[in-house]
Amino acid sequence: MGWFFIFISIIMVILLAGVQVSRVYPIWSKLPEDPYAGASMEQFISLVERGKVTVDVAGIYETHSAMIYKNGERYLLAEKFPVDIEVIEGDVLEIWVFEENPGASLIVKDTGENFRLKYSRTSLPLEKGLHRIGKVIYATDRKK
Repeated sequence: MGWFFIFISIIMVILLAGVQVSRVYPIWSKLPEDPYAGASMEQFISLVERGKVTVDVAGIYETHSAMIYKNGERYLLAEKFPVDIEVIEGDVLEIWVFEENPGASLIVKDTGENFRLKYSRTSLPLEKGLHRIGKVIYATDRKK
């Protein structure tokens, strides 16, 4: 009876090794497409689109009368314009105007070439209160 259990345990070890090898070796499986053309991912490479947005003011701006918010957190108390804002995909940009600047408007001067701003207007009057500049989204229609 002892030889029977030894035989069964050897069969079980062989089956275990076979299952493990079959799980590692991709038999009968399709390999996915490679959008990166065979380039290996390095540690510092990110798939999140990054860039910058440059905002400027048309008209006379009083120093320290506006705060720029990124994702609901304070980002910059604006001394002078133009201002470069480092953004990633999905960021929401807002401006809080403390003191009204009559005749002044905030404009988006430039965005990175790999994204655009959603919900942004061409000019945003600097009236007292919180105003949304836009949301950063990946621009699939732009050429790289």
